[in-house]
Amino acid sequence: MGLRPVAGAYHKDEKKGPELHARVSQETFDEAVQENIDTFDMEPEEALADAVSQFESQGINLSNIVKRVPGADAADDPPAVVALRELKNALEAAADADDAEEETLELAYGGGMMKMSFMKVDAETAIKLAEQASALRGACQKDKEQLALVTLNGAVDALVSSALAVLTTAAALPPILEALAVLLLDPEGREQLGQRGI
Repeated sequence: MGLRPVAGAYHKDEKKGPELHARVSQETFDEAVQENIDTFDMEPEEALADAVSQFESQGINLSNIVKRVPGADAADDPPAVVALRELKNALEAAADADDAEEETLELAYGGGMMKMSFMKVDAETAIKLAEQASALRGACQKDKEQLALVTLNGAVDALVSSALAVLTTAAALPPILEALAVLLLDPEGREQLGQRGI
């Protein structure tokens, strides 16, 4: 007879089809909120709520948008967005540094050779990258909306760049890879990884 999976009392096999949603950029969303404030003399919070309502009524997916009033303090953003911003800033600072190093690896791949070039960072920067990746992972595990938000705003690319940058600092690599693993649990994250060409 063999073992066969049996649907238990709590098992529900509900197939879901793909959902298509239009998206807008953060800039477009911020402009709509600002227009509500300027044109219709709305209070900032009222203008924000109206913009969200208008976009959602048009079927726009706002999962990639930080819903805040333009000009609001960036420190009030969700923790995952703050961690991603700090991670990207650390990468940019390392790339702009006078002593920035680039490394190139040649690997056998598909019957040919693949050349990878990436930035190397010092131990201090590697620790910063690992700390921000850890904060990003924690925030994404606590709130799936933040996971979608950072995934659609370049988190996968930033984490892959961070992982390559810290290859020579082994202790900094696990937190970055753990954060990347959390993002790759989301289908959008896996799609972003494909865009990276890996």
